[in-house]
Amino acid sequence: MMEYFSGMVVGFIVLKTSLIAPTLFKMLGVEQFGVVIRALWPKFFVALTILGVVSMTSLVVESSDSVVHYTIAGITIAFPAICYALIPMTNRATDTGDKSRFDLLHKSSVALTVVTLFTNIAVAFV
Repeated sequence: MMEYFSGMVVGFIVLKTSLIAPTLFKMLGVEQFGVVIRALWPKFFVALTILGVVSMTSLVVESSDSVVHYTIAGITIAFPAICYALIPMTNRATDTGDKSRFDLLHKSSVALTVVTLFTNIAVAFV
């Protein structure tokens, strides 16, 4: 089952970051884009966290002995949850014009999401 949930995580991240966000950026004005992104991104990170919890639960139910799979499920819980927690700080940095803080928080969120993506891709190879 882990493979299915990891596939869902990978598909969701790719869909959201390569299709939805760029399309919204091109089609909406800056203010509209900000409003929509602030509504969507928390849901994105909550959904990823839930998929991580479901992955972890399936491993426990199946009595898996794969430390790698437990680690990947843990990453899929923790990293999106951290990204979710960064959202208010990132929004505040945007609202106050603190570009350097925004850049740091945004890059942190992107890095955590990329690690989540690659670790879930790795499930196919371990």
